[in-house]
Amino acid sequence: MKNSSIVFLGLMLLFLAVPNAIAVTENNASKLTVQGDGKVTTSPDMATIVLGVETQNASAAGAVRENAGLMNKTINALKASGIPENEIQTSSFSLTTMPQDQPKMASEKPKAPVFLATNQVTVKLNNTTDVGRVLDAAVSAGSNSIQQVSFDLRDPRPQNDKALTLAIEDARRQAEVAAKAAGVKLGRVLEITEGYGYTGPTARNALFADIATPIQPGQLEVSASVTLIYEIS
Repeated sequence: MKNSSIVFLGLMLLFLAVPNAIAVTENNASKLTVQGDGKVTTSPDMATIVLGVETQNASAAGAVRENAGLMNKTINALKASGIPENEIQTSSFSLTTMPQDQPKMASEKPKAPVFLATNQVTVKLNNTTDVGRVLDAAVSAGSNSIQQVSFDLRDPRPQNDKALTLAIEDARRQAEVAAKAAGVKLGRVLEITEGYGYTGPTARNALFADIATPIQPGQLEVSASVTLIYEIS
């Protein structure tokens, strides 16, 4: 009975030692790290506009009152242009003071600062063809500040997948070239790390006053990067 217990304990120690032995083998494996990049271009299918109203007045109440009137007209114009109410969201509101140029003569009475009221809304469009028309409608209604016009994708996953596929192919090609040049053989992939990003045209801080303002959405560049770690022998 005593011998059986000793054999059983020895088997348990052997099984416990196996994972540690495997881990040591993994850590001591020779590795090759490569990074690949992939890019695809596509047309944006949505737009985001940040526009607003700025008003100045000698009194705070006057600046806010004038601002509210123009912003209500702007929002009504956006709705009349076909923008759903849930796609119009207030993004910022502020009331501050602005110093005026003071008289140079000491005998003249100093000028009090004026109040500046600013109200901005973010508008989302599910297409890119109506951007110019919407901007013109907003400006005609009283909006006097266009902070940003940007373009995006409603669902970037298909483009992300294409870019990632190209990035992996690029990394694999580099690994094959490096392994051949170094006289080693590629083994299995030990680790994969990926990242995404895309860039496109963005217009900022502009005033749109002409009829039929031309807005060109252009193309978005979707990029992916991947890092592959190969086991080599």
